[in-house]
Amino acid sequence: MQTSLNSGSEIGGRPKEWTDSLIEEMADKFDTWMQRPDSIWYEDFCLEEGIDADLLSKWAKLNTKFSGVYRKSKMWQKSKLVKGGLLNLYNSSFTKFVMSNTCGWTDRQETKVSGDAANPLAFLMQKVDGSTKDLVNETES
Repeated sequence: MQTSLNSGSEIGGRPKEWTDSLIEEMADKFDTWMQRPDSIWYEDFCLEEGIDADLLSKWAKLNTKFSGVYRKSKMWQKSKLVKGGLLNLYNSSFTKFVMSNTCGWTDRQETKVSGDAANPLAFLMQKVDGSTKDLVNETES
């Protein structure tokens, strides 16, 4: 079994072609890496392996095994950050920053308003007019 990811006679560097077996080898390495207690940020795996982080999503599209590990890594990272934030292991401001930028989390309240966007006062004017009463009392005629 080839232990190096180098496909030629060169020393180091990435292979010229990522085969399924090499991608699956990386899936195993990635899964093992997540189990280490010092692992927090999945891009650190890329730094340690000397690969571009964009390869993770590319491999996930090409290989079923890597796709599963990649989905797991996203859940793992979110869980690690949430637990670390809740237990005050990580800086809360930075944890909030990371969660909002990587997971789409937000702490603002969004209010849904119905009505005419072009004429936002139309609903209030109808209420003053009394015409909205007909919407509530439609059954009475």
